[in-house]
Amino acid sequence: MKAETEQIVAALSELTKDEFYSLVGDAPYEIVAWDVDEKGPFTLENFLVDNKGLIPLEPAYFLDRIRHTQPKTAIGPYENLLSLLADRDLRIYGYRLVKLPGELQEWFPVESGWFGSLGIPMIICSSSSGEWIGLGLKQQSGFSTSPVCVMPDLESVSASTAQLVEQIQAIASQMEQKTKASENSLYVGNDWEIVVTDSREDVMHELLEKAGFLEVKEIKDFMRVSDEYGREIEEYQEEIAELEQELEEQGEGGTEELEEIEAELAEAREELEEVLSENKFELDFIDFFAEQLHNAKTYNLNFILGGEWCTVHYALGETSSSDRVGVVTISYTV
Repeated sequence: MKAETEQIVAALSELTKDEFYSLVGDAPYEIVAWDVDEKGPFTLENFLVDNKGLIPLEPAYFLDRIRHTQPKTAIGPYENLLSLLADRDLRIYGYRLVKLPGELQEWFPVESGWFGSLGIPMIICSSSSGEWIGLGLKQQSGFSTSPVCVMPDLESVSASTAQLVEQIQAIASQMEQKTKASENSLYVGNDWEIVVTDSREDVMHELLEKAGFLEVKEIKDFMRVSDEYGREIEEYQEEIAELEQELEEQGEGGTEELEEIEAELAEAREELEEVLSENKFELDFIDFFAEQLHNAKTYNLNFILGGEWCTVHYALGETSSSDRVGVVTISYTV
């Protein structure tokens, strides 16, 4: 690991020590680092593969598992789909829960074993014009009795890509996939989503978002520091600045008017300090990412469990040498 990355990891470890992410229960923060020299360029696809959230599946193995786990009516369409995409940079993944650090794994209501040998199918390929296509099952809390495949907007894509997407949609509309992770109904569905992107880097990102498993947000949203809180701080700062200016204009002395201004100023400073202390860690965390890292994002991996949300939160920022550093934690409403 590079010296710069090591320093940022150490500083972030110290900042998050003994701090907890609270929603239901108090989850600790675990440090996450991605070294591009060791693991290659950072993409969401590469990151999830590295953390066992996406399991690469060979077509032959995938079809074998389909034959053993899915209705007979699904086998033919799956065979047709893989035949259609065989020479198009085809990649098949099983999406599931990422491998969490031990303490987080113990507390999280979702279990990785629920996803079985296949996981939730996520398929990507390229078109002859260089665009990328993703096909995946959409997360939902109930079961669709017949397959549905949602088409993307094809107005801006090439004619060859549009034709291929239409062929994929026609086949997927016949694929009666049954995925049920547990008796708690983590995931059951029959609805397929298709996305089209210009780059390989974006296709898995957009597919998981469309399928309801991923949200990408700003760091301040991860820390849940509201805009109202920020405005409250600004108002106190403005009040203090005005009172300081008023004191300067009035001059120093023991007049009753000056004493009143000084008392108001002392009270405003005290109230500002109290407001700042309420969210000190959250503000320090946001400042850390703003000062030490760039391109910072929060990646929320969402799972529906019996109608409730369970989420793995990654907050990651980029170093000057393209490494990624951040934290992972969890929350749930179960």
